[in-house]
Amino acid sequence: MPNLPTHMYLAYQVAERLGWGEVYDQLGSCFLGSAAPDIRAMAKWPRERTHFAPLSVASVGAGARRMFELHPELGDRRKLSPATQAFILGYISHLTADEVWIINIFRPHFDNHNLITENQVEAHIWDRALQLDMDWKARQQLDTRCQLSDIMATSEQGVDLAFLGPEMLLEWREWVCRFLSWEFTWDRLKRALNRMYRDDTATQQQVDRFIATMPSSLERVYQAIPEEKLATYQQEVVAGTLAQVQEYWGEA
Repeated sequence: MPNLPTHMYLAYQVAERLGWGEVYDQLGSCFLGSAAPDIRAMAKWPRERTHFAPLSVASVGAGARRMFELHPELGDRRKLSPATQAFILGYISHLTADEVWIINIFRPHFDNHNLITENQVEAHIWDRALQLDMDWKARQQLDTRCQLSDIMATSEQGVDLAFLGPEMLLEWREWVCRFLSWEFTWDRLKRALNRMYRDDTATQQQVDRFIATMPSSLERVYQAIPEEKLATYQQEVVAGTLAQVQEYWGEA
């Protein structure tokens, strides 16, 4: 699934489309919300506790639907603080982005039954490489629009949620800010595959070859998955998020 810079950039696009002044005033909270479902990795929680839907999700919007079912207090936007509104907007964007990726990108191209590569390991490398390249491009786009370190400072303040306490949100915000301060490197691809194939020498050698032969290796990925498809993916995430905002908050 997409990583944090991509999630933040997609949330920014949603905020632009909405044009809500309170979201712009609380953009840091929106960005923090767009990263928050992945807090599960820090907390060592099962995925469904923060994404509200399994990886086997069958339809876009399943996670947000379950979140609002479990936490109906989120359904009345007027009763939420501006920071909480912005946070939940980013949160919905994250859930939507993951679900669109699973359904429209991963399963048709990188799933074990629909491989466009020679083997499953290579499929996972290609999948993560696309995500990381999107991250690099998303961070460039964000850096031209805002100063993330300033916007993210105190972004957890004013966010009031039943399922994420203030102490955990503070710890997560600090982790996100550290992550955003790190320079992008393709070593992240090695770490991602090592999490999937723990200490598997053959897999790491395959990743090393992919990185060593860039940009031609990445060009091979884009020959199979054109950049236009990723642009369509982003459009679908924004449209899907806006549709859910309309459904649950009655305006978009």
